[in-house]
Amino acid sequence: MNIAFWSAEDGTGITSGMVAVASVCANAWNRKAILMQSRNQDGDLQEKLEAALPAGMVGEERPYYVLDGLDYLLWQVKNKKLTRAMLKDSIVPIVKGRMYYLPQGVRGKPRVYPQALKEGMWKVIRQAEQLSDLTFVDCGSGEDELSAYILAKADVVVVGLSQERQNLDAYFQQRHAFRGRVVYLVNQYQQESIYNKNNLNRLYRIQEDKLGVIPHNPVFRHASDKGRADRFVRRHIRCITADYQAYFMQELMQTTRLILKSAGIAE
Repeated sequence: MNIAFWSAEDGTGITSGMVAVASVCANAWNRKAILMQSRNQDGDLQEKLEAALPAGMVGEERPYYVLDGLDYLLWQVKNKKLTRAMLKDSIVPIVKGRMYYLPQGVRGKPRVYPQALKEGMWKVIRQAEQLSDLTFVDCGSGEDELSAYILAKADVVVVGLSQERQNLDAYFQQRHAFRGRVVYLVNQYQQESIYNKNNLNRLYRIQEDKLGVIPHNPVFRHASDKGRADRFVRRHIRCITADYQAYFMQELMQTTRLILKSAGIAE
């Protein structure tokens, strides 16, 4: 089951939102998850995770050219040699046995596979599905050919929204049609906004079970910026009502449930 995260606009926190949701899936629902970014992204997913790259993937200067991470797998697709074992060797554990990350590769976008990038990326995603219960793909923001290709094939598309009226109108006036099921996500959610959850449901005719939120939380945002997003979620996953993170975690858990329900996993 592959779940793609995307937003029409910048600044909706789609990457940190994906990490938070994936962490709940791994730590509360005991689902094995693999996280990755599409090849058009800048590799900032690693910054949200405590992903210690294996030896040979640390980005130091080398006297020879080495492909690794996603770059390596795309090269193997190009040469029709991609195997499950290659992917297994390329992913980095965040929580061993439950949550893994596929690095982009330290060399940046090479020029060795431009014609087959879309098909190659999809074959990597499909291979990841064979190793996991859930594959999460960060497609970033804005329109581009690669993201459109992945979104068109995803089982579930999570669309990041802001609470800005102009941006909301612009998106829903030309709402995208996706093959898979769609869940809308407001990250950095402000309950006090005039465009809160209830008004978004009403104004844009979004069904209640298709709109999730992750509340604004400076503590989580700081943890995410420091590469500790998953640690934050694990620490507070069983928080009680009196816990000062209770509201944040309750909404995050509910949003994750909505996404898993759309994926046919939760009731």
